[in-house]
Amino acid sequence: MQSQQRRPDPGLEPWIHSYRRYCFGPDDPAVLTLLPGTGAELWLGADGSAGLLCPRRRMLRIARPERPVFVIRFHAGALPQFCSLPLSQLVDRVTPPARAWPEAHGLRAGIERADFDEQCELAGRFLSGRLRAEPELERMRRLARRMFADSAGFALGEYAAEQGVDRFGLSRRFHASQGVTAKLFHRLCRFEKFFRDAAFQPRPALAGLAWEHGYCDQSHLHRDALAFGGQPPARLLRDPALSLFYSPLAGVQASLSPERWPSKG
Repeated sequence: MQSQQRRPDPGLEPWIHSYRRYCFGPDDPAVLTLLPGTGAELWLGADGSAGLLCPRRRMLRIARPERPVFVIRFHAGALPQFCSLPLSQLVDRVTPPARAWPEAHGLRAGIERADFDEQCELAGRFLSGRLRAEPELERMRRLARRMFADSAGFALGEYAAEQGVDRFGLSRRFHASQGVTAKLFHRLCRFEKFFRDAAFQPRPALAGLAWEHGYCDQSHLHRDALAFGGQPPARLLRDPALSLFYSPLAGVQASLSPERWPSKG
């Protein structure tokens, strides 16, 4: 698999992680496995393959697209500000773009005819026109981002006290916005950051990384790896098919190919 990447315009950076172009080859797995995570991706494929991917509690498996796919990757907590459907209807499934955005057909048609730079411009205009700036959605996005940034030591009770709000009420509001509990989302933040850091080290020291990312010990990490990936962490890290949600964001544009992946998202 090869991947081009580009950052969004500054006006969208709080919500959009990157634009990407995935190109799969015959050596890639016929079925792609995506681990649960904190963000979401909208895939728009030249061969008709498309979907909004938002795995949280379980892995998603999708057939390998035969032609290039343009991808919008959303930051943690950002998707509700672009889509009016409740996130509870989107998590753990592949949602047709037209269900999330009835007007997405026009974007998809334009994407199919454009080169990568033009695709990024089209996507930016589409997203800018659908950004909802409601205060409650923004508060929950900021909570999700704080949880992600401080995942090793985050405590919802401390955050609630800092904001002067009731912890249980804040937990209910987060669940209503993000489709999963704050506790599960925090676990995803911690696991995602650990996995990303470990995946791009030639010989990751799992015990040390587990401690750095807030795990009590390796057995604590082991339980999350089984829950989110169905395998022990060392085995997950050896599986290159799980790399899509765990690639680093390079500069303005970059390319990742299997030769540059360490043995292992």
